[in-house]
Amino acid sequence: QTFGCQMNEHDSEKLGAMLNAMGYEPSLMADNADLIIYNTCAVRENAELKVYGNLGHLKLIKRRNPNLKIAVCGCMMQQPAIVKEIKAKYKHVDLVFGTHNLYKFPELLSESMSSDSILIDVWDVDGEVVEGLRSDRKFELKAFVNIMYGCNNFCTYCIVPYTRGRERSRRPEDILNEIKELVANGTKEVTLLGQNVDSYGKTLEEEDRMTFAELLRAVNEIDGLERIRFMTSHPKDLSDELIEVMKNSKKICKHLHLPLQSGSSDILQKMNRRYDKEKYLNLVEKIRTAIPDISLTTDIIVGFPGETEEDFLETVDVVKKVRYD
Repeated sequence: QTFGCQMNEHDSEKLGAMLNAMGYEPSLMADNADLIIYNTCAVRENAELKVYGNLGHLKLIKRRNPNLKIAVCGCMMQQPAIVKEIKAKYKHVDLVFGTHNLYKFPELLSESMSSDSILIDVWDVDGEVVEGLRSDRKFELKAFVNIMYGCNNFCTYCIVPYTRGRERSRRPEDILNEIKELVANGTKEVTLLGQNVDSYGKTLEEEDRMTFAELLRAVNEIDGLERIRFMTSHPKDLSDELIEVMKNSKKICKHLHLPLQSGSSDILQKMNRRYDKEKYLNLVEKIRTAIPDISLTTDIIVGFPGETEEDFLETVDVVKKVRYD
């Protein structure tokens, strides 16, 4: 069961492929399962509370079926306090691992099978970019493709740099090969994933160096691919080159997810977003001038600590001016 963002969904697809290779088959009912995995999210408190609630419920199922294996992974597990809590209060859990060592799952599961106590393997260093992992794709026609991992932005409200680590970009060649293989197997649409796709390529070696706009051009050239989407863009990094590529490509969907978070320049500064209201509105105008029929979506946080009524009204003002879809 997956909680959280598209990145988590794609991680679950990778776990699904590993489980298929190990001979497991999906079960729709927890009561019938031999193995239950929760892939967790740490961004929203509600998702964390759901995980705790579900783990509590599994106590009864484990009592009825002592052979049941319970694994918990994902972003929540990158926080030592949460791992400590699971160890203390949820002793029926068998395996805990984090976001950086997903590829070790079959080995960890095998180890936990022969262990009587909870096995915890969480790395607090950024994982390597591991290539060659298969994915059990949910849909035949569309697929998620990671182009990078982690984030360097440190917005003050966000835990992602601590759970997913610093930015690491995949080599363009590996990304393009993955997409070509998907297309050969019937995929028509890909969604390129990154915490901040606009800063793609900055960590690559000189011979592989490529901007996000250049990567999109290369993906656009793949025969048989019909639609390209991507998320998420950061307003501070969105380049004129990217707008130009979107404008001229028939394959890139005319949709941009451009998180605002707040319309108040004061609050944006407290959030460490590194743009202000004026810069955001100017960017939207530039995008709409180049691509008049573009669909714009966003993220907004209301009630950020210290937010006044005036700050809130600044956000309402941006929403009225931009007219998000």
